[in-house]
Amino acid sequence: MAVPKAVVWPRDPHTAAKHDLLKKYLQPWAPILLTHHDSVTYAEGFAGPGVYEGGEPGSPVVAHQVFAEALQQRPKRVRLVLVEEDARRVEKLQRQLTLARQHTPDEISARMQSELHTGTCHPILLDRLRAGGHLGKPLFVLLDSYGGPDIPFSLLQQLAQYKRTEVMLTFVPNFLTRFAAKNDGHRGAGDAAFGGTEWHGVFTQPAGRKFAYLRDRYRESIKRAGFTYTLHFEMVDEGGHPLYLLYGTRHELGVEKMKDAMWSVDPAYGIQYRDPKDVQQQALDLQFEPNTDPLRRMLLEFIAESPAGRAVEDLQQYTLLETVYRPAQVVSLIEKMRDDEAVATEPRRITKKTQVFPYAKKPGQCELF
Repeated sequence: MAVPKAVVWPRDPHTAAKHDLLKKYLQPWAPILLTHHDSVTYAEGFAGPGVYEGGEPGSPVVAHQVFAEALQQRPKRVRLVLVEEDARRVEKLQRQLTLARQHTPDEISARMQSELHTGTCHPILLDRLRAGGHLGKPLFVLLDSYGGPDIPFSLLQQLAQYKRTEVMLTFVPNFLTRFAAKNDGHRGAGDAAFGGTEWHGVFTQPAGRKFAYLRDRYRESIKRAGFTYTLHFEMVDEGGHPLYLLYGTRHELGVEKMKDAMWSVDPAYGIQYRDPKDVQQQALDLQFEPNTDPLRRMLLEFIAESPAGRAVEDLQQYTLLETVYRPAQVVSLIEKMRDDEAVATEPRRITKKTQVFPYAKKPGQCELF
């Protein structure tokens, strides 16, 4: 993704879908956290100008709108910490936030504090979060960079030390696959982003595996930084151009809410997801109840790995943490797989404790010929 030179630029479908995803995740995140805490913080390291050429709001304005709505029902406080390298965009962003505040009741605005800082994401973002006392409190950090190796592993390590911190990142592997093999500087930037050299294996991968290889190594690096649970999924626009969104948290509930947000993103943007676990790499339309054929294949393989079968709750846990699908989709899929004689269940009534077996291997049942 080329770095824009202008102050504002057109919003592409990738960005529209990412902002919709952000909004639909923050909408449940904010009320949950504000119910239990006096304040929450939202931070960005690549904040941009706050608006696009067509007048669409940028991510800081989207976040401001979500939090203003959440505060209407809760007498709490929200802080926005925003970093942008281009001083012209910082000025533009300040104007956009001022306009947003003009459409926010005074009582709500008084409980929303915005900090804008000019400079590079690292180390300024971390320094300002630390100086403001935001670390250790509920914190969502959006690192929606231009996709190159520009988010240091050391930054993720520092953020992951705090259990209430969550991150969402953009990663585009094209730069490293094209330029890093023969350029020490680019390779060094990759080392700083991945926190090591394990990713260098991409140079010996076949062309069709390079992107997936980097994606997997990057997810591993986010876990190694300290985020217990991660999601990663590929977004593919109508031109077939991929980028990866990665999400890191230390709470399973966050994973579940992020997936709910993901599957509710408006399909009008022409974006599709692919599940990294699906060996057939089937593109999935953005609809709340998607084609579950890839999940069916993955569950059958997971069930077959255990001679004793798998409990439904284990299948839901696997679905939550290892695929782009949602646990809520598992029970109906198991019922359909049982009707198709792909699996058997014991007992027949499906609960979290119900065991699921490959159909021909249910205990006490003869092989079918």
